[in-house]
Amino acid sequence: MYIYLLRHAEAETDAPRNELRALTNKGRNQAQKVGRFCLEHRIAPDVILTSPLVRAEETARIVAEKLDLADLVCVESFLRKGMAPAAAFSGLRKYRDKVSVLLVGHEPDFSSLASELVGTSSHSIHMRKAMLLKVQTPKLEPRTGVIEFLLPVKFL
Repeated sequence: MYIYLLRHAEAETDAPRNELRALTNKGRNQAQKVGRFCLEHRIAPDVILTSPLVRAEETARIVAEKLDLADLVCVESFLRKGMAPAAAFSGLRKYRDKVSVLLVGHEPDFSSLASELVGTSSHSIHMRKAMLLKVQTPKLEPRTGVIEFLLPVKFL
């Protein structure tokens, strides 16, 4: 399975509640860059899973629209801010028949998940806003993955 982790793009700092923080113009541009990169490199996940927080869902939908995969976006509560790696593994079980899955979520959750996937310290990986990580794993278990790439949006 290929697991793509995409941290949400830049979001507003002010909102009535943290969950409602929307993307800034810069954030929308970052998400479009990621979508273009995926299109140019033929990255077309079987499903796009996103946190229910506005900034993550907006990021996921912009990328999906660029890929003409808008119907593949699914909001998953296990990706909510504060997700532990065990919750991610549990939530991903129903998608284990997919060849590739794109997850859109938050920090420090994604650094922890990436570290758990490849079996390294959580201090070894830091996901910046709109950063895209690809991990190949033969099975959906900790310490079985290999990082194929980790790309900051400024290089896309």
